[in-house]
Amino acid sequence: MTITWNDIFTQGTLVDFSVHMWRARIQLTAKDLGIDQTDDVVQALSFGCHRLAPAKAFEGVNKQVRLWMGAIEEHSLNFPLLKGVRYVPDDQVSELQLKLERYQRAFNQAVMDFIDDYANVQEEMIPVLKSALREAAKGEVAAEQAIERVISEYPSAARIQEKFGLEWNFFTISLPSSKEAVETAKSAVPQIQKVMESMIVELRKELSGKVETLLSLASKAKQGKARTKQGFGDKSVTSALAVLDKVERLNVLNDPVLRDQTRALKSLLNSSEGMDVSLISGELDNVKKSLKEDVAQAASQAEQRLTGLGKRKLNMD
Repeated sequence: MTITWNDIFTQGTLVDFSVHMWRARIQLTAKDLGIDQTDDVVQALSFGCHRLAPAKAFEGVNKQVRLWMGAIEEHSLNFPLLKGVRYVPDDQVSELQLKLERYQRAFNQAVMDFIDDYANVQEEMIPVLKSALREAAKGEVAAEQAIERVISEYPSAARIQEKFGLEWNFFTISLPSSKEAVETAKSAVPQIQKVMESMIVELRKELSGKVETLLSLASKAKQGKARTKQGFGDKSVTSALAVLDKVERLNVLNDPVLRDQTRALKSLLNSSEGMDVSLISGELDNVKKSLKEDVAQAASQAEQRLTGLGKRKLNMD
């Protein structure tokens, strides 16, 4: 049976997302301002891209953006056919939605805090800009014109608020059940296979990266350069178990290599205390080698399983 997008979306959905920010930057040259491009001016204004607010003013907003983006990455896989879109397994949608809403509320509050401090931000930056422009300008008139031009680039607080936002939308791709759709489905098979292989590679790469870290720590233990006998302590184990949990949650294609190696690694980590470091290294090497097994074969097996699953009706939002 030919695999279709409907088969892929019996297991999950897509989420597209975007971040909107006021970057507090303007594009003006020294010529635009009618002044000389001296070293002092370049240093103060970063010509080509001028800062209207210091980077530290955005720390609160940026923190919430990182948390929001982190939630998306924690509960989804890359969807290589569409930029800015990720695949979310069905059992991850509800938790992801709750996290996105929570971080969006925190983001909105951080934006309001920035707006409340906006006048102070201007007071801090404008004297610096004025000083640099007056030193570079060939006369008082030119200096005042340049200052006026730069200050005019500051938007109002209300306008700035409109420039911030976090947006997301869950949607799926489906095909109608018609004769024409059958041919369309056949032509989409290579793309679907590409998506499946990408999902498998992404999770294997993440797990392999953690294995490499543990191998490095074990190697230091062999050289007597680690604090613990096996090379990693509670913090490293907790970090590794978190990756294993993520891989298990997102292994929606049921890749047997990922399934078996996450179990093997979890068992090793839970019993590693007191183990000989050479034995640990050997087990980690086995996991590493297994993760390099044929991805195409794993995708083919997943394809066979998916085409045997029941269908659900999906619509493009």
